Amino acid sequence: MVHKGAAAVLYLENQRTVILRNINKTLVNEIRSQCGKKRCICRVDGKEVDYGSVSHVVWMDRADIGD
Repeated sequence: MVHKGAAAVLYLENQRTVILRNINKTLVNEIRSQCGKKRCICRVDGKEVDYGSVSHVVWMDRADIGD
């Protein structure tokens, strides 16, 4: 289930951040389970995405972050 307005912030090992909007908690848990590994690979909008090494992820029940 997609939480309209929900967002996640991925903190990458290279000091960058990625903001994902309108995502579900299941995807966040999938990403969280791969934190600290060399690669974080998951499916977003039906496409396989490799975020590289993710140090941690934060899920928020709002999407206006980063605006």
